[in-house]
Formats: sequence, structure tokens, C-alpha cells
Amino acid sequence: MDSAQTLAEPPVALEEIAEALPQRAAALSRAVLGRASVRLSRTEMGVLWALARRPWRVTELAAREGVTQPGITRLVNRLAQRGWVCREHDPGDGRAVLVALTAQGRTLLDRLRGEYRAAMHEEMAALDEDDVRALARAIEVLDRLIERLTGQEP
Repeated sequence: MDSAQTLAEPPVALEEIAEALPQRAAALSRAVLGRASVRLSRTEMGVLWALARRPWRVTELAAREGVTQPGITRLVNRLAQRGWVCREHDPGDGRAVLVALTAQGRTLLDRLRGEYRAAMHEEMAALDEDDVRALARAIEVLDRLIERLTGQEP
């Protein structure tokens, strides 16, 4: 391979990593959510995690989760029927509605986070120390990558 070709084509490892990262993240989420005491989709879990930080507008949630506004509206309706979220008026804009986590939703999310941590701890405890250090380093790298891609801290 000549130097011009080397500059034009990214190393195979970068292409493999770029393709594998989202697949592995999704597989890990599915595996852990599959063990949860309550069945939720990854998008439902993502919405609950987002709402744990602050209330969001439906349009913001749709953009964050990469789904259509009608799709996120249906999802919010399902979560509201289960008592985990509610709609409230936006104090900054009387025309807008915010989706917020209810006390029941926060209790559920706390329980699911505990289950997630327990499952991950159990599996990671079986790894050798070098693999645990590699995962810790990978998190630092992923955080920087996410910040560069989104302009926001993860």
C-alpha cells in the first residue's frame, strides 16, 4: 500500500470500531434491560434517565432519543399510563408542556439503576484487573468522543 492510499483510507481498525461501538452499546443495554424486573425498551429507559435530570419538552425528548414527535408522544403516554411521568406547564412558556418524572417514576428508576449496577458489578467482578482498567479508560475516551460529537458532556 503506498503512502497516498494510506492517507486517503482510514485504518481498518477505525472502521471496525466505528461500526462496533453502537452495536456493542445496544447489545449491552438489551442484555441488562433483559434482566430487569420491569420490561422497558431502551428508548423508554433513555427517557426516564433524561427526566431524572430535569423535565423536558416532548420535542426535546424526540430529538434526544432520535424518534419522531408522534413516536415520543406515544411513548410518553405509555409511561404516563404507568404512573412514571406526568405533563406539567412550562413556567417559562405558558404555551409549552414539560414531561417530568413522578415520584413513582423516580422510585422505579432508582430500582432499575440498582439492578443495573448489581448486574454490571457481578459481571465485571469476573474480569481480570487489566480488563477492568481498560473499561475505565474506555469510559474516559467515550466521554470525550460523546462531548466532541454532541458539544455536551455525557
